[in-house]
Amino acid sequence: MKTIGIIAEYNPFHRGHEAQLRLLRERFGPRCAVAVALGGCFTQRGEAALFTKYARAEAAVRCGADLVLELPLPWAASSAEGFARGGVGVLSALGFVDALAFGSECADPERLERIAALTSDVRYDASVREALASGAGYAAARQTALETLAGESLPELRARNDILAVEYLRALRSQRSVMIPLPLPRFGEFPPASALRQKADFLPDLPEEAAEVFRREIALGRRAEPERLDAAVLARLRSMTDRELAALPGAAEGLENRLKRAATAAGTLEELVARCTTRRYPASRIRRMALAALLGIPAGMEKGLPPYLRVLGLNRRGAKLLHDASPALPVITKPADGGGEVFLLEARACGIYALAFPEAKQRRGNMDYTATPFVMK
Repeated sequence: MKTIGIIAEYNPFHRGHEAQLRLLRERFGPRCAVAVALGGCFTQRGEAALFTKYARAEAAVRCGADLVLELPLPWAASSAEGFARGGVGVLSALGFVDALAFGSECADPERLERIAALTSDVRYDASVREALASGAGYAAARQTALETLAGESLPELRARNDILAVEYLRALRSQRSVMIPLPLPRFGEFPPASALRQKADFLPDLPEEAAEVFRREIALGRRAEPERLDAAVLARLRSMTDRELAALPGAAEGLENRLKRAATAAGTLEELVARCTTRRYPASRIRRMALAALLGIPAGMEKGLPPYLRVLGLNRRGAKLLHDASPALPVITKPADGGGEVFLLEARACGIYALAFPEAKQRRGNMDYTATPFVMK
């Protein structure tokens, strides 16, 4: 039996995700198992997810995933490089995942491998530094460096999924993972999660099993409204010392000073991001810095690997896989098993995330100590 790994946010789980799971079982047979490393309550864009990690894990299992594990906060809310490193680390530690599947605009494994290999060229780092010194942002600097080395245009580095694909390949190589990369074409007929999040009612666009989970969460007052955290973010930034701001992940070249001035002048997080965003400093980087300030994410933590495997959801096949395995990391199935800096950071972040709920009685700060994995019998 093949086991395929996926690194995801499922914010929310939609028909394109369902189609990806169906494609894997068409390709590898109905007994193919799927293990998912799922980002937690905050996303790679530095935003609160619409629903808790537990609800999104349940939706994924009800729609065909067999085992859903947590991708802890320092990696889930990191750049593409950190996000990929953490996700590959989680899935590799299971010890039974055969391949890593991921969406790709290019979907050409050999071409993506060639691009990823260019980042190991001894001239790459120097070329990136040179482009940065000229005033380019990191993404543009990387694009310039890699296109110079490749001797051709690389449109893949302008597509979000292909940017992640290259980072997945780099992470697989650096961690010496046995997982085989498996790029899959995107399903263009389905609206992406970013488009769905802009709709007042996206439930009709989701698989019914997922819509049912999210419908329940909305009825309970547990659909997050990220703007509810704006005041907390601004209050934290305004109260930080210059030294604390300079220690934030992503702070460099005086960006922390720009952030401080914007926090003083802005009335919303959107305004703060707009005031700080430039060609050199993209909005996603600003959001992640602001989120790190709010949640206390230490700089550099994402350069390591996740220290545990926390189960968020599973079915019978997933339970058997986990029971028969010998993972390289501790497996956490109940809060009492947790501990350590990363677990405590994650738990505190979930408590802050709950403040984004519209229903006051749902805003308790002990979510990670009371929630249990979803188990589908």
